[in-house]
Amino acid sequence: MIDIHNHIIPGIDDGAQTIEDSLALLQLATDNGITHLVCTPHMHPGRFNNTTDTIKPAFETLQQAAREHNLPIQLAMAAEVRISDEFMIQLKRDKVPFLGRWEDKTVVLLEMPHDRIPMGIENLLSWLDRQNIRALIAHPERNKEMMRKPELAHSLAKRGALFQLTAASVAGGFGQKALQTAQWFLENELAFCVASDAHNVTHRPPAMKAAYEALGAELGELLCVTNPLLLTRDLFKAV
Repeated sequence: MIDIHNHIIPGIDDGAQTIEDSLALLQLATDNGITHLVCTPHMHPGRFNNTTDTIKPAFETLQQAAREHNLPIQLAMAAEVRISDEFMIQLKRDKVPFLGRWEDKTVVLLEMPHDRIPMGIENLLSWLDRQNIRALIAHPERNKEMMRKPELAHSLAKRGALFQLTAASVAGGFGQKALQTAQWFLENELAFCVASDAHNVTHRPPAMKAAYEALGAELGELLCVTNPLLLTRDLFKAV
């Protein structure tokens, strides 16, 4: 499987804090059948002030440690980018590491606030489209406003947004409401992929296997292997 959203690079956000934490997470990932993993630390101005400049050296340190420990997993680098006033400036300055390409557009992993769908997001998606960029929206099933009104996703999809569900949500680990919202995305064929959003080995592990099994073989293969691998193929060609 291919995990395109996690927080395994150590010491730069609220995920792994040490290289030992990261290696333990990578071992769990391989145990879960993950063969390719795109590291996506938070870019959240004012909280996690990351850009390509801070992510790349930390990623290279992790990549070297994984090689030294002979972990059978391919690593690449991107980011989970919080919607903010700084986002467009960071894009213009080439400070945002992208997740891949889909339908001839560059894809960015975009995070909404957890409690709402931000005002102006449709305008942002239209602006991104004009820059030849497409947004993959992270964990929409855990957004409180989306939980109340999942049909709002249709208008975002019409503007090119893709949606990434959390593996634990699909398997019931984030509670009944997140599970129901994830099922709505699946039933309406709006889920593009499933990813772990792993942060640690205890409460937020890279548990993709349970989601794959909950989805069933055909849908699990599409959302956990085929789509994410097609999305990130250029990243893994480069490593």
